[in-house]
Amino acid sequence: MIYTLILKHISTGDIFELPYKIVNFVEELNNGSQATFEFDYTTIKEQVCGPYATNPKDLFTAVLSEISIKDANNNVLWLGVVSEYNRSKDASGNYSLQVAAMDYFSLLQKRRTGSDDIFSGVDPATIPWSLINTSQTKTHGDLGITVGATATTGLSVTVELKYADIKKAITDLSNYKVNGSFDFDIDTGKKLNIYYPTKGSLRANVIFDDNNILAHAVKIPVVLNITNSVFVTGQGINNDIAKVNRLASDPIIAEYTLLEDVISDNQTADTSTLNAEGDRKLALEQLPLYLITLKHDEDVDLTTYGLGDTVVVNIPDEQISYAQYRVKKRTVDIDEAGTMVATLDLLTI
Repeated sequence: MIYTLILKHISTGDIFELPYKIVNFVEELNNGSQATFEFDYTTIKEQVCGPYATNPKDLFTAVLSEISIKDANNNVLWLGVVSEYNRSKDASGNYSLQVAAMDYFSLLQKRRTGSDDIFSGVDPATIPWSLINTSQTKTHGDLGITVGATATTGLSVTVELKYADIKKAITDLSNYKVNGSFDFDIDTGKKLNIYYPTKGSLRANVIFDDNNILAHAVKIPVVLNITNSVFVTGQGINNDIAKVNRLASDPIIAEYTLLEDVISDNQTADTSTLNAEGDRKLALEQLPLYLITLKHDEDVDLTTYGLGDTVVVNIPDEQISYAQYRVKKRTVDIDEAGTMVATLDLLTI
């Protein structure tokens, strides 16, 4: 398949089509996305920069630049902004050019909440847009993010944010850290979507087996990666710090002995939120978790599923027979011939 790489200078609207050597992007559920692009330096300098009387450094760094990956049908597979320019020259005089990028959600790590933003007794699903919208009203603050799908959780949280990293604040409120909260994304149309209880659905039409799996790996962390008793500390000072202890059931603890850990969240004194954060850690760590990584070819249409979706896996070598696993992370590699290979990190449902 033919994939197109487009660079757009946000302030001027100038658009450039970039010939690439390798494209890679990594997406993680409720935690943003990163991309890297490898180019032939001479080709970029002569074919792209030459006609516009510019140079590769200014092409990528003179202004905030948006970069997108499109398929042959003009569908946007990935969208973000340039975050780093790397040009090197080796002892033989050969140039190498790599550019890194991040999605719009990851860009929010460079935005901060106010000096004293307090959300008291509100649905956590309403906070992400409130934080983004307030940030976008600042001078030169508009990123073009709008509201997409909305949802309510029926939960109530109290959170105090002081100059907090907006990306981290949203991630920490989501299912990434809080059990029973919401999933979310900022899609390639720059819409913030909130999903409850979870993002995605069962994609039974996609079955991963020997017909499309190029490689697979199975990892089962034991002991040091197990937590069956977690202490969660919250906001406060000295003896006034909010704290809870969440425990797995006694039979589960007995199987591997008592294995403890501590997590902290200094933005909330709400014990119900702290309990949910502890429960999330227990859900992921109270027993050895089956982590499966699959690498598959482009015969499986990437557009038929996404992060959060549930796929069917058949790996007889691991006694996995048409079992359902949830897509937690996706890594995509595209070479200059247009060959796409995706690696999926899956979690047991």
